[in-house]
Amino acid sequence: MASNSKRRSSSRDIISGLPSELLCYIFCFLPFKEAARTSILSTRFRHVWRGTTRIDLLENFFVKDNDTEERNQIQRRDFVDFAHNWLESYTGKTIDMFSLTFSRPWDFTVNMYNFIRSSLARNVKGLSLDFHDPIRRKDGLENRRGVFELPVFVYGHKGLESLKLFSCNFLVSGFRNFTSLKELSLGWIQLGPNSVKNLLMYCPLLESFTLKYCWNIHEHLDICGPNRRLKSLVVDKCNFLDGLVQIQAPNLKFFKYSGRADQFYLEERLTSLLEAELDFGLETEFSELGHLLYDLVEQLFCVRVLTVCSYLLQIIPIGEEPLGLLNTLNVRHLILKTSLHSFEFYGIRFMLKSCPLLETLTINLGPARIFPDYIPPFELNPAEFWTNNLIIHRCIKRSLKVVEVKGFQGTRNEIHFLQYLLFFGRILEEVNLYLSEEDDGHGGTREKYLLIAQYMQQHMKRTSRNLRISIY
Repeated sequence: MASNSKRRSSSRDIISGLPSELLCYIFCFLPFKEAARTSILSTRFRHVWRGTTRIDLLENFFVKDNDTEERNQIQRRDFVDFAHNWLESYTGKTIDMFSLTFSRPWDFTVNMYNFIRSSLARNVKGLSLDFHDPIRRKDGLENRRGVFELPVFVYGHKGLESLKLFSCNFLVSGFRNFTSLKELSLGWIQLGPNSVKNLLMYCPLLESFTLKYCWNIHEHLDICGPNRRLKSLVVDKCNFLDGLVQIQAPNLKFFKYSGRADQFYLEERLTSLLEAELDFGLETEFSELGHLLYDLVEQLFCVRVLTVCSYLLQIIPIGEEPLGLLNTLNVRHLILKTSLHSFEFYGIRFMLKSCPLLETLTINLGPARIFPDYIPPFELNPAEFWTNNLIIHRCIKRSLKVVEVKGFQGTRNEIHFLQYLLFFGRILEEVNLYLSEEDDGHGGTREKYLLIAQYMQQHMKRTSRNLRISIY
């Protein structure tokens, strides 16, 4: 019995028996805050986690949004003291990733410099400096400079492979030294003339490039030049003075654009592109831009995963070809960000016709800007759109296997559209209904959504014998 008890005790404490080097390696896979919590597990862990190679110094560890500004300032001082003491006792020799998030750096400039210098002294490979204020900049597109200047000594650190600068001004010419940089994210700053073009030229190994809430960019977005390694491009709610987006990146695999419906020109056939996400939520008016969106989607012919927004669904059928693309897409997974409003119906039909090889359809239900001056390309009868005079597209009959509905509330439009898919989906295998957690404002609750989903699960007509309807 004593022997068995000893074995059980040993198995329960197997982690503590590991060498410190291995424990530190394991802690590197934990979020910094979780790694810190391990210090209360044992006296030994109190020191081991200080050797982690991924450091996240985030002010929200201490600063609470719902406190007064006076109280927040005391919390910021506590955070700065914590960061100083922690880096003073840091035992690691190298740092893989150093992240610093702080929204009031001007009161602690010397401390910020010291924190950054400390990471560079340990040959940091990834540096993330986020000084934007999420409270005061909710709209994002403000004509302000960043609140912090990237220290000059950072430009001499040639070993950087990843760099993120939010509300942090920098010298574009200083990037000449960042020849090892593979990942670059810029946000909440104003970019000068030719900034994007020069950054791409100075960083020939760049594989991932993100622009988030950048404004007053003095030229159109031009992704080209000698850089041929770019694999991921994200442009999120940026303001370009010239509404043109040019992309020349033959190895691009992921493209996300969120902003206004500008003109896009993809100079080369992006045959490597696997996934694209389009969100034109910044548009506030109904415009006859169907031809621009048609041309853009047509240029994404090779993507396998495509996400489109409500604006595109309302506008794209207004172009010269209201029924669908003449040259169809290679899309296998289509994600619709929609409210399933009747004004989106023709756009949904457009996308189904344009994706004849579709295997998975995801419907992300949520609020959308519906334009009251919308003009449908043909007569629109919402009550009969999915039930009478139907067009059964090729993907519905031959390739669609999985349908996911996220935010299901059981509205009439949701039910009619699902009836259409189930009745004509010959090889459907799964329909997954993820219930909404939100009240619909008319007495609808999650319990009501569940009852509707269960009724559909038991009674809705279906063609495929192998179909399984699941509720989550």
